[in-house]
Amino acid sequence: MEVSICANCEKGVQEASHQTFDLILMDWHMEGLSGAPALAAFREAAPFAQLVVLSGDRSPALVRSVVDLGAVGFIPKDASPEGLMLALRTIASGGVYLPSSVLAASGVGASGSSSHGSDGTMPGTRTAMPPIDVTQAFPKLTERQADVLRSALRGLPNKLIARELGISDGTVKTHLSAVFRELDVQSRTEALYVAAKHGVRIT
Repeated sequence: MEVSICANCEKGVQEASHQTFDLILMDWHMEGLSGAPALAAFREAAPFAQLVVLSGDRSPALVRSVVDLGAVGFIPKDASPEGLMLALRTIASGGVYLPSSVLAASGVGASGSSSHGSDGTMPGTRTAMPPIDVTQAFPKLTERQADVLRSALRGLPNKLIARELGISDGTVKTHLSAVFRELDVQSRTEALYVAAKHGVRIT
């Protein structure tokens, strides 16, 4: 495993533009480019990388904003070292990791299960178990709907999903509409929350 450490977002985006990264962990507050613009820059530079945000602010509004921008993980800065490693292992294995307090308050996917860290403050999905595929979590989805959902959960826009799967933008929208109905959600963000609660693998 190779790891690159960058002092700021600008340097990180430059490296992400020239190298392939599986996972990018960024501080929400950095010198220079930071916050939403930084996350958007990383998404553009590395559209297929898993983006994870580290922040001292764990407000539901911020977490939702981070997910809206394509992140698949949010780790509070007060996480214990064990909790941090658990979060990164979960994400590296294809899982979703969001604060348990935010999942509980989201009101989305109430039937999904979640678990809390031993300190009661860490994000929690079903991290004690290996992440499961979307077809296991949502067996009523067709194979193509599951493919579209996997790509959407990774934060890919419709155009990239269409290119990756060899289908049209319109077909992607049709499949997403069917997926949202099956998951009983209204948006990609809510779909990610439901996926997190079910311990879904998104890769």
